[in-house]
Amino acid sequence: MTCQRCQDEAVVHLTELVDGRRRERHLCAACAREAGLVLPDAPADLGLDGVLEALIKKHVGELVGELAESSCPDCRLRYVDFRTGGRLGCPQDYQVFREGLLPMLQRFHGATRHVGKRARSRPGAALRLRLRSRLRQAVAREDYEEAARLRDQIRPKDQRA
Repeated sequence: MTCQRCQDEAVVHLTELVDGRRRERHLCAACAREAGLVLPDAPADLGLDGVLEALIKKHVGELVGELAESSCPDCRLRYVDFRTGGRLGCPQDYQVFREGLLPMLQRFHGATRHVGKRARSRPGAALRLRLRSRLRQAVAREDYEEAARLRDQIRPKDQRA
């Protein structure tokens, strides 16, 4: 295909809808730059190695090293588990996984600072979160006496029967 301006080989192919009609433009690199289009410096590497490397860097790059091995001291959530499950375990996770969370928050929301509403803090919330985490672990290992003791600590006194 040739450039519609200078008859060189076209490397940029644009399809636009203008007033409900399809309009195609074919331009060489020089004419595309002249028209104000930003072209990549190098063509994308579409070989299998290039595609795999890009995928690994984009999705798994942060899962290697110290961040991948870190875990929250309160809820015991590991960073790898957060990345596979997509949910944090407690408020402390924002500080523990800060290095991995900030780039994701920037990418998803366009900012890294919260500017909306905030939940009211309740006294003892962090303790209850730790107790709930320990309760889940006790049930998982079938230690029901410990689970009952933890349940009684979590449940307010006025709700105990």
